[in-house]
Amino acid sequence: MLKHIAADYKKSEERIMQKAIGVLTSGGDAPGMNAAVRAVTRAAINKGYRVIGIQRGYNGLLHGECVELSCRDVSDIIQRGGTILYTARCLEFKQEEYILKAAEKCKSLNMEGLVVIGGDGSFRGAADLSRLGNIRCIGLPGTIDNDIQCTEYTIGYDTAMNTAMEMIDKLRDTSQSHDRCSVVEVMGRNAGWIALNVAIASGAIACITPEMPYDMNAIAEKIKKAHEAQSTSSLLLPRALTTLRASPRESRSLQALRPDLQFSVTFREAVCLP
Repeated sequence: MLKHIAADYKKSEERIMQKAIGVLTSGGDAPGMNAAVRAVTRAAINKGYRVIGIQRGYNGLLHGECVELSCRDVSDIIQRGGTILYTARCLEFKQEEYILKAAEKCKSLNMEGLVVIGGDGSFRGAADLSRLGNIRCIGLPGTIDNDIQCTEYTIGYDTAMNTAMEMIDKLRDTSQSHDRCSVVEVMGRNAGWIALNVAIASGAIACITPEMPYDMNAIAEKIKKAHEAQSTSSLLLPRALTTLRASPRESRSLQALRPDLQFSVTFREAVCLP
């Protein structure tokens, strides 16, 4: 009996000493994060590594919310949205003392490296952890905004565009029925990639993005011509612009700008009155 206990303890000790890699999802969730977690886990196990799943991003790393992942743990998640590891933002990780604390936690778990799935904020955290804590980090760009350099597409971007297109197709039916021009707000923060490509795919009459200047008079003229031609039109703009520039007060100023168009404008849609 004692021999079996000693053998089990030795195996457990050897298991702990086995090299490991960590994986976490941080920031906003994006479609495809679960598929990335699955791929990292199965590839690492196939190479002989233990995989430590860190829950709730860097916040979980600081507070020790870590679980060992097996191939079975990541089965049947490839088609699911969100992330099984959960995600959270961690303001503490901007301070050096907490970065060093996270580095010590990685070393205590015998981690060879850390795979970070997230956006630009997550990547900054990984860079700081690598620079200050000497932890090797790999970043997988996971954000619907597509605002990470050195990659053509980020994880979740394509799904976000297709979801927006599906919603716009449904909205177009209502716009056509009521003879309306719809102002559509899409995600994207300070990057206009979703707005631009969805505008092209949906045939929007205009698209406003943070990267390019725009003339409201010219856009209003386009809407007027589309209305005269009895064409259903839509205006695409990313969420950052609607938050910063399309407040109800500023929207109402459109009628003062072009009283001849007789626009009734609310926060989410512009209706061209007969």
